[in-house]
Amino acid sequence: MSNKEENLKELLSKFYKEAEAQKAEEDILRGEQILSENPAPQPGAAVISNIKLRVSSELAMRNRRDVGFYIRVGLTAAAAVLIGFGLFVIESQQEKQPGGSRVVSEAAWEAEDFTVDDPQMAILAADVEAVADEVLAMQLGENGSEATSVEELEIEWLEIDSDFWKG
Repeated sequence: MSNKEENLKELLSKFYKEAEAQKAEEDILRGEQILSENPAPQPGAAVISNIKLRVSSELAMRNRRDVGFYIRVGLTAAAAVLIGFGLFVIESQQEKQPGGSRVVSEAAWEAEDFTVDDPQMAILAADVEAVADEVLAMQLGENGSEATSVEELEIEWLEIDSDFWKG
């Protein structure tokens, strides 16, 4: 008796009485014999080819979506770095000017909208919010085709970047 049959007999004896376990074992072994004598027909070459074609096209589509996702993440990270660096440069420029130390009034800290008093901050906040809205729209698929949306976003970043450094 093979190890498989011994394990089957042991398992069935936990659930059935001796006679019922032996009958169940015989039924299972007979079923396995019938299945091995009558194998299932293999699919045709055309069916296999069609399945492979569908799987490869689905994988290619996923790969394109993944690339688009990484581009959006990269652009978002680049935007964050650019904005942070821009704020650093603005602060360092203000410190170099006479009286460059900028003191924020207590009213500005307590105000709910800090962009009201500072037009440069208002412009910067509006640009950041617009970019965030576009990235969200691209992630939700509401902004047309992916390639066009990413290209448009890159063009806008270049415009923001060039406007930012003009002062």
